Amino acid sequence: MREQDTFASRLTQLIREHNTSHAEIGRVVGVSGQAVGKWAKGGNIEYENLKAVAAHFDVNWIWLRYGDEAMISFSERRTGSKARRAVIKDIVDNEQRLRLALDVATIGTWDLDIIGDQIVLSDVAERLLGVEKGGFHGNKDELMAYVAEADREHVSETIGQVMEGRETQFDITHGLTQGTSRVRQRGKLVEDDAGRPVRIICVITAKED
Repeated sequence: MREQDTFASRLTQLIREHNTSHAEIGRVVGVSGQAVGKWAKGGNIEYENLKAVAAHFDVNWIWLRYGDEAMISFSERRTGSKARRAVIKDIVDNEQRLRLALDVATIGTWDLDIIGDQIVLSDVAERLLGVEKGGFHGNKDELMAYVAEADREHVSETIGQVMEGRETQFDITHGLTQGTSRVRQRGKLVEDDAGRPVRIICVITAKED
């Protein structure tokens, strides 16, 4: 990979253009200047920190992390050709049939669009988590609001590692903020053709005692 195509080089260029320092960025994000220095040398950056840095420099976080090619790919995913839309329709039809089978079996699902930072819950997933029907329109942070406080940090960190591509799947059991029920969530990372994390698909079931 050419140097100009890396996250570290883009971050370094932004630092130079804005005539700022690692310490200043660290104060904005809430980390040390040394941590920012590691990012500028190619170190791993967590998803939330990445979005904070992008917001500070007023740039798209997808571009900052993955570069111009990812932005082009993202644009193509948003528009798509007639043939691609036909393929998508087939996928949607298949997913609808699968969703019916999952509803009967009381198995919920959720789908996280990492690039768009948006989660879609199935009806069963809403019921299992205690979400009012049609009342969820959020992202990972809103999802964490339904996880018991004692388990929230662990669940958030586990899912975050998959979002960042450090892990490819997870299997976690946790309590809920409402009631005493527990659920099991099993998720898997989906990558694009270039190996970049783009989606997480998760199955959620009630945890039997």
